Amino acid sequence: MVWTALSLRFGIALLATLTVWLSPLDGTAKRLSWEERLTSEHSFSFRTNADAVLTEWALERFERARLHLPPLEVTFHDDLESCGGNFGLYRAGAPDRVDICGFNWDRFVVTAKRTLLHELGHAWTQYNLTDDAREQFLALRDLDTWGDDGFPWKEQGSEQAAEIIAWALIDQELQLAISDADPENLSHAYAQLTGSLPSLRESEIATFSRSGRHLDVK
Repeated sequence: MVWTALSLRFGIALLATLTVWLSPLDGTAKRLSWEERLTSEHSFSFRTNADAVLTEWALERFERARLHLPPLEVTFHDDLESCGGNFGLYRAGAPDRVDICGFNWDRFVVTAKRTLLHELGHAWTQYNLTDDAREQFLALRDLDTWGDDGFPWKEQGSEQAAEIIAWALIDQELQLAISDADPENLSHAYAQLTGSLPSLRESEIATFSRSGRHLDVK
């Protein structure tokens, strides 16, 4: 079964509805739900409600971190081939496209969270970083290329940037397979990319570790 954007409006009782207030010309306030905002900005193709819950969770993390994403098409697949043999794939375009592949759910797992945050991180860097900002990040991380596939994955600036954004936005401990992956260096790199500290991570990791909580999508 394919779930459309409407699945974000119905049946997702696990996450609280966030609202914003927009003031039209007549001075009255119009209340838009978080789900309405998502469906107006992005389009989705889900296999199950679990895919929808994961996507709303990830987009909310970007919203709370004040990292604005471009319009996106987010699609989930059973096979890995749709992602070039990987768990996730980002492609720039109009709109940008994020594909997530191969996950079968019984609950949220850290790899699924990390994969989606990572691919959305690619979209954020593509949309927000200038050439100068990319060069500054490469210098900070002692890297030679932003996205040359002739270099190993973990030595590309675009991949390190996406990993660091995923690390900063995820709500549990995450080990990264990149250089200088201690919290101090990662926080510094995130601040260089975004202009802010990883406040979501700092405020929530301790709570998550104490409770052992997870988001159940059964």
